[in-house]
Amino acid sequence: MTESAALRAQAYAALRLALSSGRFAPGQKLVLRGLAEELGVSPMPVREALNRLVAEGALESRDRRSIRVPLLTADDLRELRDIRIEVEGLAAGRAARAVTPALVAELRAQALGIRAARARGDVAADARAIRDYHFAIYRGARMPALEGLIASLWLRTGPYVPLLFPDYARGRTGEERRRLTEAIAAGDAALARAEMAADIDAALTWLAARLEAGRAATA
Repeated sequence: MTESAALRAQAYAALRLALSSGRFAPGQKLVLRGLAEELGVSPMPVREALNRLVAEGALESRDRRSIRVPLLTADDLRELRDIRIEVEGLAAGRAARAVTPALVAELRAQALGIRAARARGDVAADARAIRDYHFAIYRGARMPALEGLIASLWLRTGPYVPLLFPDYARGRTGEERRRLTEAIAAGDAALARAEMAADIDAALTWLAARLEAGRAATA
């Protein structure tokens, strides 16, 4: 890989991670030079990465000079919820079937990281830790094509994860992650799939309702 190709790949991976872990807010305009400085690269690879993400639907171009994080409607979130329940439930079930001690140890460590971030009130770290926990499961499924599909869905919903704080997150004790982790540890594919589905359903249903409430309040 050439140096320029490596820089393009670096910028693209960094922006995907930022989107999926809630680093950028819904509707936020992305400033090319600011992102380049943050990533420590020239504007060119960042521009190419942004254009690639626009082509994939993860970002949108309002005009030739402005790129922003898409704004989703409540119906958009419900559609993404239903898709994520199916594909991520499948991944959780497959991870349970292929479970290893290393995966279980990683999930338990990630769950502790979420708890620590929440205790500190660190929303950015909490959102990133949630992503890391989930993607440990998806890697554990050993289905690269499925993991890639899930990653593309998280690019759409990731910017909304910080909106779960503090109201929704306050009512989540971590018991749901414990049940999911233990289902995977036990190799119980059906239960792992059900626990993953319940987790996604609860979070995205709550977010959709919040968007509707906000729209009604401003109508």
